[in-house]
Amino acid sequence: MNDRFDHLFIEPASFDATLAFYRDTLGWTIDFQWGSAGEPRGAQLNGGGVRLVIAEDHPADDHSKSGGIQGHRPTLHLRVDDLDARYAALPDRAAVVVHPESTHWGTRWFVVRDPDGNLIAYETPQAR
Repeated sequence: MNDRFDHLFIEPASFDATLAFYRDTLGWTIDFQWGSAGEPRGAQLNGGGVRLVIAEDHPADDHSKSGGIQGHRPTLHLRVDDLDARYAALPDRAAVVVHPESTHWGTRWFVVRDPDGNLIAYETPQAR
């Protein structure tokens, strides 16, 4: 297994306040942003060795809303080379809240919940 940190995801209570905090207070740079004119907004911020994705509440057809977001608490995203092999290596699937599936942002993932309720998403880029 080779789980590598990819990013944290937060659906903040206030997108503007959160963006300003990480950008202006912590000095993180914005890698990219999306959404405008009534569309939900999002941004990826970079703190050097840490990436953070923030996004406003938005509709989704996959399980990201029901199993991959926990209020305003962050979700840890780990990148793996072989998602199916990593899933198969889980000794106990009782912690799985989203089984392997494609996401609306172009990856395949599955999500587990630790004993304290924190979410860990395992992801791999999906071939386009």
